This record gives sequence, C-alpha cells and structure tokens, in this order.
Amino acid sequence: MTQATGRARIWRRVLLSVLALVIGFGIGLAVLGLTPVLAGLCPKCFGFSKVGDHIYIEPNAGADGSDILRRYEGATDRVEAAFGPIAAHPRVLVCFTQTCNALMGGHQMLALTYGDKLFYLGPYGHDTAIIAHELAHVVLHAQLGVRGQHSFPAWVDEGIATYVSGDARFNLDPATCDDAQVDLPVADHDWRRSAGFEAGKYSDLYYGSAGCKVAKWLKAHPVSGLDGLIASHRTP
Repeated sequence: MTQATGRARIWRRVLLSVLALVIGFGIGLAVLGLTPVLAGLCPKCFGFSKVGDHIYIEPNAGADGSDILRRYEGATDRVEAAFGPIAAHPRVLVCFTQTCNALMGGHQMLALTYGDKLFYLGPYGHDTAIIAHELAHVVLHAQLGVRGQHSFPAWVDEGIATYVSGDARFNLDPATCDDAQVDLPVADHDWRRSAGFEAGKYSDLYYGSAGCKVAKWLKAHPVSGLDGLIASHRTP
C-alpha cells in the first residue's frame, strides 16, 4: 500500500466518522423536538424560502411573506420600545401549514425560541404580539448570555416577554391585573411541564400572572425599569 493510498483511507474514515456524527446529532435533535434548530442551520435544506434578511417561510403555502414582514416590523417596534435598538436580529422560520409544522417536529406551541439566534413560528403563531413575545426572549437571552439564561427565573423570562409583547389576551394593567393566582415555576423545565404549557396554549393562569408581576414591578420601580428587574434576578 502506497503512502498516498494510506492517506486516502484515513481521510475516508475521518469523513465517514464526521458524517455519522452529523447524522446522529440530527437524529438526536429530531427526537428531542429540536428539528427547527437543524432547519435554522440550513433553511433551504428544509425547503424554506427567504423573504427577508433573516426570515424564511414555508414555500407554496399561498403566502408571499409580506404579512409576516409587516408584523415582524411591528413586533420590532414593541421590543425596541422596551429594550432599545436590537443589535442582531435572529433567524426566523415560519410555517403556514400543519404539514410544515409536522416536518418541524409537530409542535403544539404557537411559537418557540431557541437561545438568542433563532425562533420558530407555527401555523397559528403569526400575530404581531406572538412575534414580539419571541423577539423579546431573543433580546433578553442575548443580554443574559448562555450561562445567564440557565439560572434566570423562567417566570421572569416569560413575564417580560408577555409584558413587552402587549398581548391583548392578558390583563397587563398593574392596577387591575392579578399576579397571585398560582406559584410560578422558576426552572425552565418546570415551566414547560406546568399547566401553562399544556396543549400548546398560552395560559392566562401562568403567562398572565407572570406578565402581571412584571407590570407591577415596573410600576413600583419606574427609575430602574426593565434593566433593574433583569439585574435583580441575575445570578452574580
């Protein structure tokens, strides 16, 4: 066997190992319901069409993306009013049909955020408030950093996103809203297992209470505002 043949065999083994790792990683993400993460890495590989600088939609769904772009712009206005200018917008994947949603893992949630680089909108998650909710998560997560996200209370994360979104389904008036209906989960996995996460619906009981707590805190601390709320719950 020549030296060149030996090197070729080594490279083939390396490439096969890398391919096996990538396939295994992809299957693992699919099992965990993280298919949108794979699609976020390569939207075109999953059939998504680019309609904006960072927005990709399901093709052939009877939509050209103009409504999504308009609503995203409205959502950006809401989030920037709370946080200031957004330094880096996330990649956004948008499904219009249940066929597309099934390809993304069959999620029942209206929308899902993955860290500070990506969020996914299901067929019924196209409202401006829903987009603003996810975008608020993205901006907050970028501010917290990877380590900070894990220790930050889930109810504060969700409460801020709910409040900033201005979602009309919830009473966010600090003078009249009720923030003591339920003990809100602190850990993210507990929040996801809570009644507020069942059946993929926003629950007045959980999201409404979390948003109300944020609204009341901001009313009581008008000077420090959102920055003060975030700082008070960050782990040193």
